[in-house]
Amino acid sequence: MHRHLRRALDTLRSRQENLLPGAGRGVEREEHAQEAQRAWMSVALESRLRGGNRVRLLSQACVRIAQQGAAVPGLDGILHWVESGSELTHGALAARVKRGAGPALARALAWSREVNRRLTAMPKECAPFAAVEGCLAAVRAVADVVAMGTGTPAAVRGEWTRGGLSGYTDAVFAAPQDGKAEALIPVFGAGYLPSHMLVVGDTLGDAALAAQAGALFFPILPGREEACWQRLAEEGFPKFLHGSFAGAYEDTLRKAQRSLLP
Repeated sequence: MHRHLRRALDTLRSRQENLLPGAGRGVEREEHAQEAQRAWMSVALESRLRGGNRVRLLSQACVRIAQQGAAVPGLDGILHWVESGSELTHGALAARVKRGAGPALARALAWSREVNRRLTAMPKECAPFAAVEGCLAAVRAVADVVAMGTGTPAAVRGEWTRGGLSGYTDAVFAAPQDGKAEALIPVFGAGYLPSHMLVVGDTLGDAALAAQAGALFFPILPGREEACWQRLAEEGFPKFLHGSFAGAYEDTLRKAQRSLLP
């Protein structure tokens, strides 16, 4: 049996707080700074884009800010680039600006560079959710546990080590910060039957990744993390072991996640 894990540690919120687009980074008026922060956190943590590409998050946050009455110069240009089919990475954005892309994308690039700086300077300590360790201990006794995340394998492994959870994992896999989720799918082809693989994640991207791999999925719901990890330990994982997870039970879990991430 196999279990894929993402964000057992409470890193997503702190990361998104460091990605906040401040005044002057596309939002011209200082009085709209709080609206910008609320829009960003709403899109980054409470929408279907949760955990997604930073440039796409920025574009949708800017849309919400504009809807609230703030001036977002060049918003049409940002949206056009995001929807153009271009690779939405920091490198692709830098190359586009170098070729001449106008002030809006130049500001987006400046913000992306600042994001990289902030993430590098983030405090390294991050405690796991309280119910995680007990859940992992029970799971590891009878199943393989694979930790996944974005960045480098060393960075993902470091997060789990600092959180005191490295002893509960059998392997660690990582994808580039701006990489595609599809890059992680080969991990699921390591000799496990799809019905023997359970993905645990907190984004719709995680749910889609599980579906693409033919694996089962247990969502960690935003704002309800502790209860979800407890439920996984007491209900979800036993159902997985006994073959009663797929079907109505999993469908209910997925529906609850979709309702919270519109």
